[in-house]
Amino acid sequence: MKIKQAFTMAEAILVMTILGIIATIMITTLKPAEFKDKGMKILAKKVLSEIDTATTQILINNSLDGTMTALYQPGTATTYAFSSNATHNATLYKKYLTATRQTTTTEDCAQTGYNVSFFLKDGACMAIKTGAQTNAPTIFPGEKTTTNASPKQGLIFFDINGSEEPNVEGKDRFILPVGDDGIDYAI
Repeated sequence: MKIKQAFTMAEAILVMTILGIIATIMITTLKPAEFKDKGMKILAKKVLSEIDTATTQILINNSLDGTMTALYQPGTATTYAFSSNATHNATLYKKYLTATRQTTTTEDCAQTGYNVSFFLKDGACMAIKTGAQTNAPTIFPGEKTTTNASPKQGLIFFDINGSEEPNVEGKDRFILPVGDDGIDYAI
């Protein structure tokens, strides 16, 4: 008498599970840079959206004329132009972005020439440079090109992963121009 051998259902499921795990490992090892780049773009757009929303809130709640040229300290009659007082601007942004801590070392934020920098709650680093800028590079998330502009009020720099690598402009670091009406997208 001959016995016919066959796979049991449990053995078939086990083989399929092992093949699925191997396929998952292969997919993630073949294109890790692509997945990481997509994740960084999403995070950069999220941080940009938060900064843009904070800028809008600052203009609505803290501007005498709806522009960055007349920001006031709530509860006082003191007004500042965005371009004149970086500490005041940082106070306003920290209020609307819930910053965790301010930093003065370039190792943390790694951006020299900016008046004040601080970390946001998600680990992104933000820095503010006040005053009119000539031929300032501006880099928005999702755009591969840079433009040279002359923003009237200053610049906002942000690094989506703080001091962690790769620290490349356009990949995890971005520079936004600030005009009279806030972040200037029309450049």
